[in-house]
Amino acid sequence: MESSRDTSPVILAVAVLAGGIFLLQQSGFFNGIFSTDILASVKAEDVLSTSDIAAMEKPVAATIDTAQTARSGS
Repeated sequence: MESSRDTSPVILAVAVLAGGIFLLQQSGFFNGIFSTDILASVKAEDVLSTSDIAAMEKPVAATIDTAQTARSGS
């Protein structure tokens, strides 16, 4: 005796619904629904250049105590 496997009506309904949503998306039905406008503005004086960032950073060589380094080497 062969057993039959029936496809669940829920799976068929989900597949039809997903296909319908896909076709609506392809036709442009959802255009503009999920878009957001960028409301922020940037002024030229607010932008940091690489030279501004380099000027704010402390050089690594300035933290080395040369007198202590000379004593520890001998």
